[in-house]
Amino acid sequence: MHCSRLTLLLFLLAIPATCFSWPAKVVSVADGDTISVLHNDQKKEIRLYGIDCPEKEQSHGEQAKALTTALVSGRNVDVEQKDIDRYDRVVGLVKVDGQSLSELIVQNGYAWVYTKYCKEKFCADWVKLESVAKQQKKGIWQDSVAVPPWEWRAAKREGKQTVSESEPPVILIGEKPAPVPKESLLSKIGKALTPGSSSGGESTSNKVQYRCDGRTHCSHMTSCEEATYFLKHCPGTKMDGDNDGVPCEKQWCH
Repeated sequence: MHCSRLTLLLFLLAIPATCFSWPAKVVSVADGDTISVLHNDQKKEIRLYGIDCPEKEQSHGEQAKALTTALVSGRNVDVEQKDIDRYDRVVGLVKVDGQSLSELIVQNGYAWVYTKYCKEKFCADWVKLESVAKQQKKGIWQDSVAVPPWEWRAAKREGKQTVSESEPPVILIGEKPAPVPKESLLSKIGKALTPGSSSGGESTSNKVQYRCDGRTHCSHMTSCEEATYFLKHCPGTKMDGDNDGVPCEKQWCH
């Protein structure tokens, strides 16, 4: 009998803790990929597994936070711990109503799949959902150039970035994307956050408006004029290798 109990105990100890999930209630949302939950009367900060959302100061950062808030704020969730990061946060796979929160955010176009750290089999499915969101120009993919947050953070370390706000998110809930989304489980919230139509016409002004948004390389630019603006006004750019004041001579400013 004692031997059997010892064998069972050793078996249970051998099973990784990440195989188990625990219930919690979301008490706050810091940004698109970071939430705080209450579990056994203890507050825990959760970094969502496998994704990277725009930072709050970055373009679409506030919209990513608004989406996550709409999906889980005040709700009961299940957390499967994957790791502890360097900030002592739980890196966790969070599920709401049985659906992966990370997957929902990717599907709605407000996160990159963080392939550097997303190593589970389902990460490949998330990459496909990211590709569909990009094709449908959802969320961050509305912009002609979407700067990954890890690049933005690196650029910010060299100089402060300034960004402007984008439109609020449209929420889509579902296992698979559809060309025309069906009514959401959170349809009221979705309708409240749905942006109005924007004009696709050209501006009456001849001036093209640019902003420093974290882009630093020629591959991020779309014209010589844009590259010149970034070189003159934005810190941390790497577009003038010969320091002659002319950026991107091979790509744009021939």
